Amino acid sequence: FAKNLVSGLEKLGIDASLGNAPDPAADINHYVIFLHYSGQTHGKSTLMVTHVDDLWRRNHLKQSLESADLAICVSRQTVAQLTASGLPAEKLTYVNPAHDGIITPRPTVIGITTRLYDDGRKKEHWIKKLAPLIKPSDFSFRIMGEDWGEIVAALRRDGFRVAYEESFDAEAYRGLLTAIDYYLYLGEDEGSMGFVDALAAGVKTIVVPQGFHLDAPDGITYPVKSFADLADAFEDIAAEKAYRAAAVADWTWEAYAERHATIWRALTTGEPIPVYSQDDENAWSEGGVTTASVHWKFLRHSLWRRLRRLKRKLSRLLPS
Repeated sequence: FAKNLVSGLEKLGIDASLGNAPDPAADINHYVIFLHYSGQTHGKSTLMVTHVDDLWRRNHLKQSLESADLAICVSRQTVAQLTASGLPAEKLTYVNPAHDGIITPRPTVIGITTRLYDDGRKKEHWIKKLAPLIKPSDFSFRIMGEDWGEIVAALRRDGFRVAYEESFDAEAYRGLLTAIDYYLYLGEDEGSMGFVDALAAGVKTIVVPQGFHLDAPDGITYPVKSFADLADAFEDIAAEKAYRAAAVADWTWEAYAERHATIWRALTTGEPIPVYSQDDENAWSEGGVTTASVHWKFLRHSLWRRLRRLKRKLSRLLPS
């Protein structure tokens, strides 16, 4: 955290450095471990706060804030809990943690386990029609069954990753079903045994609602009666994953540094500091924060730590 924060601040044109002691020449001394704050003030002092999970840490932080200017937590919930426990709200704010931006969603794996027929009864032409509407970064395919060569070649030309086994192999079949995210079946012939096996493996399904498919309670994730239904299913799957990834898309080290810079600029110029407000319903309701629950949380963790220390002492005293 500290190295990435310094790097981000330097990119913003701010002079920043790492040290083991407060710098009397600095405008801000920021303590990445709040427990290391000794009360010595040089300019403004701020504390990074996380894992305040017992009374000792809560009381230590409260005492530290008598001289430190601000505690920067890593979540709204922590700010809410600390406020509920009696710490000064005007000295509490938060900056969410950052990630390196190198983790990206893997393609959703679609599994197919059926052979094809000359009459097109499995509606494989829908998959060729679907390919231009979806992205290789969103989907890949694992197919087992005869006569899929033409479809597989077309998908690969479009950039999709396709693992294809033309001949049935029981062991490979079991491996396929445990490695896919969705089982796809478009034929209309009362049902697919692959659907049954996929459900047994806990896999979601994109299938025609028919025959014994309908007898499996909630077994059909996406019912497909038309090509539009198929396209909508794939669009929904891709959008859901993109939505989850977007939740932290802006939790970058650049944003992390910018938010700290904004807070510190306000602290040194006397401008209003972004702080927690009790009107922030999400922080309270989503975290289940009440004064009683916060005090019980701190007390529970303190008791647990004491019991653990007592257990260690007893284990050393008692014969094994």
